[in-house]
Amino acid sequence: MKKVISLLLVLVIALSLVLSGCSSNEDPVETNKVLASTDKYRTYYQIWIGSFCDSDGDETGDFEGIISKLDYLNDGDPDTGNDLGIDGIWLSPMMPSYSYHKYNVENYFDIDPEFGTLEIFDKFMAECDKRGISVIIDLVVNHSASNHPYFIKACDELREGKEDGYAQYYNFKKGSDMTHTRRVTDSNYFYEGQFSSEMPDWNLSYDGTREYFEEIVKFWLERGVDGFRLDAVKYFSDAKTDGIEFMEWFYTMAQKYNEDVYMVGEDWDSASMIYDQYLSGIDSFFNFKFATATGDYIMTGRNGQTKSFASALKKFNDNIAKRSDTAINANFLTNHDMPRVSNTLETYEQKFAASLYLMSPGNSFTYYGEEIGIEAPNTTNDASYRTAMIWDNDNLPNIYVNGVAEVEQNPLGGVKQQLEDENSLLNAYRRLIKIRNQNPEIARGKITDTLESEDVYLGGYYVEYEGEKLLIIHYGGEEVLEYEVTDEILANAEFRGGFVATNAEDYDANQETWKVTYNKGTLKMPPMSTAVLKAK
Repeated sequence: MKKVISLLLVLVIALSLVLSGCSSNEDPVETNKVLASTDKYRTYYQIWIGSFCDSDGDETGDFEGIISKLDYLNDGDPDTGNDLGIDGIWLSPMMPSYSYHKYNVENYFDIDPEFGTLEIFDKFMAECDKRGISVIIDLVVNHSASNHPYFIKACDELREGKEDGYAQYYNFKKGSDMTHTRRVTDSNYFYEGQFSSEMPDWNLSYDGTREYFEEIVKFWLERGVDGFRLDAVKYFSDAKTDGIEFMEWFYTMAQKYNEDVYMVGEDWDSASMIYDQYLSGIDSFFNFKFATATGDYIMTGRNGQTKSFASALKKFNDNIAKRSDTAINANFLTNHDMPRVSNTLETYEQKFAASLYLMSPGNSFTYYGEEIGIEAPNTTNDASYRTAMIWDNDNLPNIYVNGVAEVEQNPLGGVKQQLEDENSLLNAYRRLIKIRNQNPEIARGKITDTLESEDVYLGGYYVEYEGEKLLIIHYGGEEVLEYEVTDEILANAEFRGGFVATNAEDYDANQETWKVTYNKGTLKMPPMSTAVLKAK
């Protein structure tokens, strides 16, 4: 009889622990499982190919170099915890081009020799496939290189007065009354080149251009690519072309070759302009309102005022959902066209900003080196935003980017050094991405409401996905917060994980207790921290 009573007592105690959430000694991030993604929702990593890893000593990164570092991003086992947790890669332009940035494409059906060959690219794709990594490539369809064969033929024909041949692929006109016009040498013809004379704009309304683009899309999708990052979509609209119609056509066309193709567009416009781009039906557009030095992620990372941040995020997601019921927000801090986040924020602020965007619904895009705090040597030259990835501070890479000076040691350490420091920025990213991947509702959920709070530093939002409900809370104050979760829906909630951006020693606090805990409905949150709760 005593054995039965003892057994019942054990069961009661165990049940009470489950109902009250995790005790302060438990870390669910260490025990929760990660399920590999099989849909379009991914944790992407942007690789600037020429700067990532040089395999042959020619001072330029290449595909063999990327292959050698894939285990750093994803070792093929979601639960090892020994990698960054990346399951999507966005590759910078990789097709033949005489520029270092490759945004003026000469041949859309090959790999630039600096980076490798099609055979090596196929090897890269096979290695990504083994690890469950989706790959999207940067596709430049607004313009080509001025030495693209079609443009060269068009100019030759125009000098002979022939306007109905290759000239139809581009935006040519006699005289100079277009917005950004460039003269065809030895003629009275001008062409549209929104970025430079070396980047003539395609005529996106011409059937021949669209047939050519279909050949390109088919070629890369059949080679295993999962989708495209569309460059400069803002400029698709012109006197001849409705950009929304063009993107709708482009997306529908690509679905013929892969019904699950993923596309994300780049538009630096205002939020309202980005909202309307979703009318095209394309999956994603980069959330520039929240990125850059003045965006919500970085500003909130600095000032900690998460209440207004949560409301702004819900508003943004609501507005894109009004335009498309398949919209997937594309969240990021910085990319190859802007100064590094480490040029703007202190280390703990970078950690908190990372938590804000990695815990936001939609896809996340981490710019290579962001996770180790690489700094741009200056903030006026785009090549300075694309310097070499630092794998080891004691063995710096011999990679040079368009004349930028030799790489110096990273103040926070390279990958090797940061892996050995449990409080490093890199290990903060690894934990955050693990929480994100352990809770599929974070990326896929719809924000249904925000947390009621009178504290400007306490903000949160509820996300729902397939009947599951999470509460994601961000706290940006300077004192330890104890918060009672009174929402009936989250009564006896499950604690799914916590993250602290600040180090205990900076606050003269006890390292053992300097963490997010949840016990019997009470959250304890150190300064600059995040908690994830799941409704039972």
